[in-house]
Amino acid sequence: MIKDEFKFIGKNKLILVSVLVIILIPFLYSIFFLKSVWDPYGDTQNLPVAVVNLDQPVTYQGKKLNVGEQTVNKLKNNKKLGWHFVSKAQADKGMKANKYYTVITLPKDFSKNAATILDEHPRKMDLKYQTNDSLNYIGQVISGIGLNALNSEIRANVTNAYASAVFDQIKTIGKGMKNAADAATQIDEGQVKLDDGIDQYTVAVSQVNDGIQTMKVKVSPMSSQIPQLASGANQVASGLQTLNGSTTQLASGVGQLANGSNQVTNGLGTLQSKTGTLSSGVGQLASGSNQVTSGLGTLQSKTGTLSSGVGQLASGSNQVTSGLGTLQSKTGTLSSGVGQLASGSNQVTSGLGTLQSKTGTLSSGVGQLATGSNQVTNGLGTLQTESGQLANGITQLQTGSASLTTGVKNYTDGVTSLSKGIDQLAGSTGSLATDTNSLATGSSDLTNGLQQLSGSVDSQNKQAVESAAKLQESLTKYEATLKAKTNQDPDLVAGFEQLETNINALMTQTESSGTSLSTTLNQKLIPGSKKVSDGLTTLNQRVPTLTAAITGLQNGATKIISNNDQLVTGTNSLNSGINQLATKAPSLVDGVSQLYSGSGKVSGGLSTLNGQIPTLTNGVSQLYSGSGQVSGGLNTLNGQIPTLTNGVSQLYSGSSQVSGGLTSLNGQIPTLTNGVSQLYSGSSQVSGGLSTLNGQVPTLTNGVSQLANGAGQVANGVGQLNANVPTLVSGVNQLADGTSQITAQSGTLKSGSTQLKNGDKKFAKTLSSSAKKVNGITVTSDTKKMFAAPTKMSHKHYSYVPNYGHALAPYVLSLALYVGALVFNFAYPIRKVSKADGTATQWFFSKITIGAVVAVATAIVEATLIMAVGLNVDHVGQFYLTAILFSLTSMYLIMFLSMAFDNPGRFLAMVGLMLQLGGSGGTFPMELTNQFYNIIHPFLPMSYSIMNFRNAITSGIASNTVTLGYIVIIAFALGSLLLLWITMILLQRYHKMGISQLDDNQKLQAVEK
Repeated sequence: MIKDEFKFIGKNKLILVSVLVIILIPFLYSIFFLKSVWDPYGDTQNLPVAVVNLDQPVTYQGKKLNVGEQTVNKLKNNKKLGWHFVSKAQADKGMKANKYYTVITLPKDFSKNAATILDEHPRKMDLKYQTNDSLNYIGQVISGIGLNALNSEIRANVTNAYASAVFDQIKTIGKGMKNAADAATQIDEGQVKLDDGIDQYTVAVSQVNDGIQTMKVKVSPMSSQIPQLASGANQVASGLQTLNGSTTQLASGVGQLANGSNQVTNGLGTLQSKTGTLSSGVGQLASGSNQVTSGLGTLQSKTGTLSSGVGQLASGSNQVTSGLGTLQSKTGTLSSGVGQLASGSNQVTSGLGTLQSKTGTLSSGVGQLATGSNQVTNGLGTLQTESGQLANGITQLQTGSASLTTGVKNYTDGVTSLSKGIDQLAGSTGSLATDTNSLATGSSDLTNGLQQLSGSVDSQNKQAVESAAKLQESLTKYEATLKAKTNQDPDLVAGFEQLETNINALMTQTESSGTSLSTTLNQKLIPGSKKVSDGLTTLNQRVPTLTAAITGLQNGATKIISNNDQLVTGTNSLNSGINQLATKAPSLVDGVSQLYSGSGKVSGGLSTLNGQIPTLTNGVSQLYSGSGQVSGGLNTLNGQIPTLTNGVSQLYSGSSQVSGGLTSLNGQIPTLTNGVSQLYSGSSQVSGGLSTLNGQVPTLTNGVSQLANGAGQVANGVGQLNANVPTLVSGVNQLADGTSQITAQSGTLKSGSTQLKNGDKKFAKTLSSSAKKVNGITVTSDTKKMFAAPTKMSHKHYSYVPNYGHALAPYVLSLALYVGALVFNFAYPIRKVSKADGTATQWFFSKITIGAVVAVATAIVEATLIMAVGLNVDHVGQFYLTAILFSLTSMYLIMFLSMAFDNPGRFLAMVGLMLQLGGSGGTFPMELTNQFYNIIHPFLPMSYSIMNFRNAITSGIASNTVTLGYIVIIAFALGSLLLLWITMILLQRYHKMGISQLDDNQKLQAVEK
C-alpha cells in the first residue's frame, strides 16, 4: 500500500503540487516573519522622535547654564533614534498625524531647576515625554529605552556641571582661606593697635572719672530749680482740663458727618451697580440697532427682488387662476370619466360573479379529473401485474427451452449412434415426438396469451391517453377563464400553468411508454411466438437460434417491466398532482368569492366617488374665484412696492444715524462707569475715614482725658522729683565711686589684650597652611567625569544572540513546522485507502510513510533555506536534527487527530497551535507569563523544540535540558504513532475507512486497482 500511496500522488497532479507547496510553506512562513523583525533595534535611527526645546538659560555660580541647548547639541550627533528638532506646535501636529512615536519636551525651567541644587528646597528637572502607544507598542518601548539613556546622559551632564560648580567653590574656599589668613595677619596687626588703644582707653577712663566728679559738684543747684518746674506743670494740667470739656461737641459733629458720608457712599454704590446694567443695555441697544440697520440694509437691497418676486407672484397667480379655470371647465369630463369607471367596475363585478358561479363547475371537473386519474393508476397497476405474469411465462419458456436443448442434444447423439442400435433409435424417436408435441402445445398457448396481452395494453394505453387529454383540456379551459376574468391572484394562475406543464410532460411520457410497450408486443413477442411454432419442423437445426430468441424475449420483457414501472410512477405523480389540484379547488372558490366581494366594494367606492364629484366641482369653482381675488390683491401689492422701497430706504438711513449715536454713547459708557467707580471709591474712602475718625473720637476724648490726667500726674511727678533730688545727688556720688573702680581695672584689660594678640598670630599661621592645601587640589575634566559618573558596566556574553531575528527564530521555525503539518493534513486526503483489500497496518504504514517524507522534506528545506538567507547556526547537525524530529512529531500528532476525529480533530490541532503560541515560551520568559500558561508549558512539544533550536543556533542551553527535549519530542511522536495505529484499526473494523467531512478534494476517490 505504500507504493500505491506514492502512485496516487504521482497520478493526481493537484495532490502532487499541493504536497510540494506544503513543503515550502514553513520556510516561506519563517522567512517572511523573521525578515520583518530581523534586527529592529539595529535601525532605531529611523524611528521618528520629536524634540521640543523650551529651555531658557540661567546664570549659575557666575556662569551660563543652558542644559537644554547642550542636550540638543548632543542629540544632533546621536544616531540611536531619529531625532526631529521641532517647535511645540509642529510636535503636537505631528503626534496627531501619527508622524512621531514620541515627543520629548525640555520645559522652559529645565536649566532653572538644575540651578537649585544648593537651595533649601531644590526642584528636580522634569524631562517630559509623550508617547502614542496605539501607533506601535514596540516603538514606544524602544523610545522608552532611548529616553532612559538620554535621561542618564542628562544626569551625567548636569552632575558634571554640579561637580564643576563644587570644585569651583572649593577653589573659592581656598582663595577665601588664603584671604582669611591674610585677614588674620591684619587682625594681628590690628590687635597691636588695639593694645595701643587700650592704653588710650585707660587714659580716657581717668578723664571720665574726672567728669563724673565734676557732675557731682553740679547736681547740687537742682534743689532750687525743681519747684519752678512743678509750678509750670500745674498750669499745663489746667489747660488740658478745659480741652477735655470740649471733646463732647467734637464727637457729635464727627458722627453726623460720618452718617452723611455713608448716605453719599450708598447712593454712589447704587449708581455704580447700575452702570454695569447701563453699559450692558447700551451695548445691547447699540448691537440691536446695528442688527436693525443691517437688516434694513438687507431689506433695502432685497426690495428690488421683492418687487420682481411680487410681479412673478402676480403672474404666477394669474397662471394659477387660468389653470383653475381650465380645471373648472374639465370637471364635467372628470365626472363623466368617474361614471364610466363606476360602470366598468360594475362590469368587472358582474364578470367576477360569473366566475364565482363557474368555480363549482371547476371543482366538479377537478373531482372528475381525480377520478379518471385513479382509474388510469388502477389500469396501470393491472398492466404491471400482467406484465409480471408475462415475465414469469417467459422465464418458464426459457426453462423449457433449456430442457429442449438437452433433449435435442440427446436426440443428435442417438442419431449419431444410429448404427449402434435400432431399438435405442426407436425409443429416442418416441421421446422426441412426445417432447415436440408438448413444445408445440406450449408455443400455441404462448401466441394466444401474447395477442391477448397486446390488446389489453393497447386498450389501457388508449384509456390513459384519453383521460390525460381530457384533464389537459379541462385545465386549459379553466386557465383561460381565470386569465380572462381576473388578475387578482397571479400565484393561482401560475400554479395552473405549472400543473398544465406537468400534465403535458406526463401525457408525453405515458404515450411514449404505451407506444413502446405496444411496439414491443406487436413487433417482438407475437412474431417470435409464431416463429417458434413454425420452427418446430427444423428443431434440430434451430435449437441454438430458439435459445437466443428466448433470451431476447426475456430482455424485451425486462424492458416492458421497466417501462411499466415508469408508467406507474408517472401515473402516481399525475394522481398526486390531481389530488393537490382537488385540494386547492375549494381555495380557488374562496378566492373567487373574496374577489367578487372586493369587486363589490370597489364598485361601491366608485359610486361614492361619483357622488362626490359635484362637491369637487363646486370646490374647484370656489378655488378659481379665490385665485382671482388673490391675483387682484397681488396686483395691488405690486403697485405699492415703490412706496415700500422708498420707506425702507428712509428707515435704513435713520437707523444708521441711530446706530452711530448709540455707538458713540456706547464708547463713552466705560468713561462714565470708570468715573462713577472712582467717585464711589473716593466716597467710600471718605466714609471710611470719617467712620475711622468717628470711631477714634472716643479715643481722642479719652486721650485728652488721659492727657489731662497725665498733666496732673506730671505735676505730681515733678513734686515727687523735687522731693527726690537728694536721692539723685546720692546716685551721682555712687557713679563717681564706680568710675574710680573702672580706672582701677585697666591693668587687667591690658593683660587680656596681650593674650588675644598672641592667639591671632597662631590663627593666621593655621589658615595660611590650610589655604595652601586647598589650593593645591588639581581639577581636570576627568575629575569632573569621575564625580558625575563614578561607575561603569562591563558586559560579558555567556551566549551571544546577534539580533531579534536570531532570538525569534526558534519560536518561528517551530511554529512554521507545526503549521506546515497542519496544512498538509488539511489538503491531503488522509483517510483515503489506496488499496481496498489491504490491512489496517498496511494502511497505517502507507500514511505515516507519506507523512514522514513530507515532514522530513519540510524540515530540511526550511533549515537549509533559512540558513542561506542569513541565519547563523552554531551547531548545524543539532539544528537539522531538531527540525526533523519536531516536524515528524507535529505531522504524526495532527495526523492522529485528523484520522481519529476528522474535521473536529483538525480543529483540535488548531487549538493546540493556539495554546502553543502562548504557552511555549517563544517570546517572553515563562516567569513573566500568567499561571495558566506556566501550567501547560511542560506538556507542549513546542516548548522543547524551541529550547533545542535555541541551543543549536546560539548555544547556552544546558546539555541535560537539550537531552530532555529530544526525549520528550520523540515520546510525543511515538505516542502519536501508537494512537494513530489503534485509530486506523478501529476505523477499518467499523468500516469508516475513506469517509471524510472535507470537501471534494478531500473525499475518497475510486479505489485504485
